[in-house]
Amino acid sequence: MELQAREDGPPLYRYRFGSAEFDEARFELRVGGCVTDVQRRPLEVLDVFLRRAGEVVTRNELVSAVWRDRPTSGQVIHSTLTRLRGALGEENAERIVTIARVGYRLAGSIERTAVGRHFSGRLALDDHGVVSRRENFGLVSRLSQSPSQEVWLARDPKSGEQRVYKFAADGEGLAALRREATFARVLRKSLGERRDLVRVLDWNFCAAPFFLEYEYGGVSLLEWARQHLASLGLEERIALFLQVADAAAAAHSVGVLHEDLKPANLLISQSADGGWQVRLTDFGSARLLEPWRLQGLGVTQFDATLADGVIDDGLATLLYVAPERLAGRPATVQSDVFSLGILLYQLAVGDLRRPVMPGWEREVPDELLREDIAAAADGDPAHRVASVGMLADRLRSREERRKMHLERRVREEAARGAAAEAVDELRLARARRPWVLVASVLSLAFAVSLTLAFHWRASPEGERSSAALPCRASTGSVPPGSPLRRHAPDRWSNRLCPVARVH
Repeated sequence: MELQAREDGPPLYRYRFGSAEFDEARFELRVGGCVTDVQRRPLEVLDVFLRRAGEVVTRNELVSAVWRDRPTSGQVIHSTLTRLRGALGEENAERIVTIARVGYRLAGSIERTAVGRHFSGRLALDDHGVVSRRENFGLVSRLSQSPSQEVWLARDPKSGEQRVYKFAADGEGLAALRREATFARVLRKSLGERRDLVRVLDWNFCAAPFFLEYEYGGVSLLEWARQHLASLGLEERIALFLQVADAAAAAHSVGVLHEDLKPANLLISQSADGGWQVRLTDFGSARLLEPWRLQGLGVTQFDATLADGVIDDGLATLLYVAPERLAGRPATVQSDVFSLGILLYQLAVGDLRRPVMPGWEREVPDELLREDIAAAADGDPAHRVASVGMLADRLRSREERRKMHLERRVREEAARGAAAEAVDELRLARARRPWVLVASVLSLAFAVSLTLAFHWRASPEGERSSAALPCRASTGSVPPGSPLRRHAPDRWSNRLCPVARVH
């Protein structure tokens, strides 16, 4: 294995303007004679402005030159320019003029001196070579490749031990390696050794080709799924997901956001008990929410981008990137929760390439699992599950939640039944109400009539009216054998017909 270099490309220059000096060969910015601590991306923007000094550089041209036409929001461009202006200082930053709705222009006089040509590095790796500085490990196969990095599987032919090496020639790839090494130290010092996090064993940043040396954690989840995922039941898939969630939650507990959670960054191998062990790897795009932890842990900060919360490197896979990050907003814990929500859905349906589309609920038969996926992959972070740990707790408590849901449904069914009976009784009562009203009115009228009748008979007018009426003969009024006739004939006859006593 060797690093091939060739002299090509346009000549390189050293630019001087105001109190600033930018050297293309070293890719270094000095202000007032001091080297500035600034990321590579703002320097790439400055390089474009300097090469086209006095000209208007449109936003599209800037995205094409610096971000290689990767999807980039206006907020990301604004954030990069803000960091560049901060590095230049107030006086020099005034030279960058914003042309509304068009782009930018670097104004003022600029001194330029040629310093040579660019030597482009290219890794010439093959499966017959050995790892530089690790001669006992021979390269076996390339696992992945990008414009700035290559990942290889290596094996010690004597012991059979396997390692994974991530190589970079220079530039952007080296910066990612340095960043990942920093996070590896933060995680190890804060969490100790964990089976669900791939360990970084060593690194070489002294001479090209630069590399990180990892323990072998298995094949990628994406590759493994082609042969094994379909044979697992739903609960087994959820168990795999919980291993990922626990690893991400542990990283979050020490302030580390992964920011690129996807199947390609998950390794899986068979464990000693015959099950599957998932490990989280590749923290090259990660961010540190609390930079002060570095000093407390005694960790050297290899790269200055650890505290940056805006996605501007284009390395993350868009399928798993939270909407707020695409809009240029800072990354949060909920950003990683969104990525895990997409992964949970994919594991549930058995397809690690399927996006979440309208109607996805029909593919997930478990009602509670649908709720958990929706809560994790909600487009609004305010409505998303607050943390990865909470998502894991929801999944682990599904049986208890199912019982509670069942009990609640029973209570709701009973309440609905009681309500239906009450409605039926009310409807029946309303149907009987007219007849009850009529009967009540008639009863009331009869009672009033009877009362009035008795009252009238008891009044003097009633007595006089009764005396004027003809009466029956006293002898015919009471039967002969009646007790009334025997005991009180006179009173009875007087009461019946007072006129009879006159005769």
